[in-house]
Amino acid sequence: MSDRFLKYLVSALALLVVAWLGARFIAGLGGTGEGAPFELASLSDAEIDSVVIASPEGTVHLVAGDEWTVNGYDATAEAGATLTRALGQAAIGNLVGRNPENHERLGVDGAAGRTVTVYPSDAAPVSFIVGEQAQVLNQSYVRRPGEDEVYTLQGSLVTLVSRGPDDWRDKTILGAAREDIQRLEYDYSDESFALELTPEGWTIEPSGATADPSFVNGTLSQLAGLRAIGFAPDSVISTLGWDSLTSELRVLGPGGFVLGDLMFKKREEEQGVGYYIRRAGSPVVYTLSTFSGDQILKRESAFIGETEDESSD
Repeated sequence: MSDRFLKYLVSALALLVVAWLGARFIAGLGGTGEGAPFELASLSDAEIDSVVIASPEGTVHLVAGDEWTVNGYDATAEAGATLTRALGQAAIGNLVGRNPENHERLGVDGAAGRTVTVYPSDAAPVSFIVGEQAQVLNQSYVRRPGEDEVYTLQGSLVTLVSRGPDDWRDKTILGAAREDIQRLEYDYSDESFALELTPEGWTIEPSGATADPSFVNGTLSQLAGLRAIGFAPDSVISTLGWDSLTSELRVLGPGGFVLGDLMFKKREEEQGVGYYIRRAGSPVVYTLSTFSGDQILKRESAFIGETEDESSD
């Protein structure tokens, strides 16, 4: 028997083993390859009242409207369109199995899976459980509550249902464009001053000094469209005292229009590095990186370009 023949024989046996294992897997699942009896494409933006995603980590409650909300907070501007587009494009594939004993392994037993319930405005709710990721990219297993059949779910909906509440929330702290910012009013515990845009450039009040454009530009770059990196958890919010602040900053636009009143509080070392920040009158507490916070919260001497040693002389 030649070596070449032996190689062919081994290859053929390997293919038979793979085919046998595949057959055993399908048999264990009880799959038949039948098509799915339900679909999601009929759900459109105008028809949806809300969507609830329940998982072991918690519940995400998205409510439709001119501006969508998530768990009572403002959602991102694109949240509604992203979700409804994903629902409409989701593809329910072939039947994978109908053996209830395999539900836990596939993550669709209801305990480990993510139960998604879509509430249309003019129809009965549609619920389905999204389980473990399948072998194909953007594909998971899916089952309807009360039914044994498990199918594949293909599309971006697979990843969207894994988002937590904060992933859906609007992280915009200040939506002003850079060209709209005309004045900055800083209030520290030991120093207060303002930067005013004049025809000659940025001027510091009340000293009348001219601010260095490069330092002002660094601040404006951070302030324009300022976004948080996240949100302070409720356990931290309850411990924050806003009577003692690192700084307050009022951002004004043309004609003295207030674009934002921002309150900054330096985070304690044991809580991590960075800043807590909130808008005056709002209960939402954002988290901001150290770099962004330091670029925004400059002292008067820093805008002039003085070093700490020079400013202390």
